[in-house]
Amino acid sequence: MLRGVYEANVLAPLGILQAVARHLRPGARVLNISSDAGLQAYAGWGGYGSSKAALEQLSANLAAENPQWNVYWIDPGDMRTQMQQEAYPGEDISNRPPPEASVPGLLELLMAEPALPSRRYAARDVTLAEI
Repeated sequence: MLRGVYEANVLAPLGILQAVARHLRPGARVLNISSDAGLQAYAGWGGYGSSKAALEQLSANLAAENPQWNVYWIDPGDMRTQMQQEAYPGEDISNRPPPEASVPGLLELLMAEPALPSRRYAARDVTLAEI
């Protein structure tokens, strides 16, 4: 199971990027979806959290090694999802925002002109005010 988590959260994003890197032009935008679980420990989230920590580091290195690209690693925040419910069985998560609440921030990173700098972002904190 841990292998599958790493394959999905670290190796797949890396593999996709390696497959398309030669086609990316200066100014290309690379988005990796991370999590606050990659920055802080949550009981029972070890595999997931460590995979997101690996993705965070991979993204930071990618940005450092490819300054011609805009590399973003984004935390979409807590969301009302099945994964969140499974992480907190029996807890009412209806007060968490739906996944689409993070979409405007993701779109802002993709479309902002000029492009925002390479770094980690919280999707719901990205606004036109950052430009």
